[in-house]
Amino acid sequence: MFYDRETRQYVCNSCGVSYTLQDLVMIKEKRMALKEEQERKKRQKEEYLEWWLSKKK
Repeated sequence: MFYDRETRQYVCNSCGVSYTLQDLVMIKEKRMALKEEQERKKRQKEEYLEWWLSKKK
């Protein structure tokens, strides 16, 4: 990606899609939130499995 000063946007060299800085920040925040949610669910499943296996002993 390169920054186009005239339009004040970041433009992809390959496909030509363009984003503002605000767009890029929002995309990054959404990805981080999604990753955190996935990690939370994974931890929750692991904790449940550990609890369930401890009851079987």
